[in-house]
Amino acid sequence: MAIEKIACVTEDGALTGVATRDEVHRQGLWHETFHCWVVSRELGRTRIHLQLRSQDKADFPGLFDITAAGHIAAHETMKDGVREIEEELGLKLAFEQLTPLGVVNDEILLPGFTDRERAYIHLYEGTQIDLADYRLQPEEVAGMAAVDFQAFFELCMKQTETIDAFGFIDTQEGRQSFQQKLSLSDFVPHQTDYWKQMAIRIRRQLMDS
Repeated sequence: MAIEKIACVTEDGALTGVATRDEVHRQGLWHETFHCWVVSRELGRTRIHLQLRSQDKADFPGLFDITAAGHIAAHETMKDGVREIEEELGLKLAFEQLTPLGVVNDEILLPGFTDRERAYIHLYEGTQIDLADYRLQPEEVAGMAAVDFQAFFELCMKQTETIDAFGFIDTQEGRQSFQQKLSLSDFVPHQTDYWKQMAIRIRRQLMDS
């Protein structure tokens, strides 16, 4: 299996070199990532979709996260990031169907693991997308959830502590539904500023569209 090479950059995005994924996280090198948040609108309600990371993941297993996201390999452009949506969720989308929302720098600092990302945020407004439409890559994604966007916004802004989520988990016995309350501790520990900036940008786009 080929070792994935990732382009390394400065905090401002200037290219500095190439490294493996392990080196990037071990040395805390800045690198670029593709983030896509999916929202659906139905009967006047706007929901944002969350992925539940597989228990087999090396990093942050069993936590909720961005709808679809991934590293951009050294030989790829940001447009190639749409492959993450199809690989992880089974949705085939064109890059032109996404709305770019700019870059947010995000640092996750843990013992032996430093993730410094220049996250390119994208939004997909899938009016007709239902959770049942997802076909998940089991080694990456265990399930999906949907939450009311306004409640999610308030959670990201730390105006509330918990929100209601409903969704499913794929198991060997089939797809199992669930409902539960989520707090930020149930999510991958992105920086507070990432949550706020991302939520503000999505809200602004939803209001303009």
